[in-house]
Amino acid sequence: MTSLDFLDSIEIQALPEDLDDDGFVSIWNIASASCDGDLTKTRALAAQLLGFLCKKNCDFVVVSTTDADYLDAWFERDNKLLYDWNHDSETVDVVAQHAVVPYKSLVMFLENQKFNSRSKHSPRRADRVEWFTNQWNVG
Repeated sequence: MTSLDFLDSIEIQALPEDLDDDGFVSIWNIASASCDGDLTKTRALAAQLLGFLCKKNCDFVVVSTTDADYLDAWFERDNKLLYDWNHDSETVDVVAQHAVVPYKSLVMFLENQKFNSRSKHSPRRADRVEWFTNQWNVG
């Protein structure tokens, strides 16, 4: 599947049970809730969200220390983790499942930055590493 037309009518949402007490949720769970759990659509939307957030230097992505170490080790073994965010790549699943955001802030950010789920959001490799290394909040 090469066209992202199926993302046309996507409304960004999160299930209440996926939000923690402070309103944080993984990018993966947002994509899944927005796509009614359809794996193909979820992965495509998660890839779009990651690319967009990276290109816009979103600075409110959070990852636990344990998850940051896990992702760092994975990237050292296989740099596809940050370099392959195609809509059909399983590496998207891994990154999006560990990247947590405050849901309300994400929705406002996407609206303010004019997120379009069909536009190609493909940041440069160096920008992906920079974003992950210096913009994500660890803790």
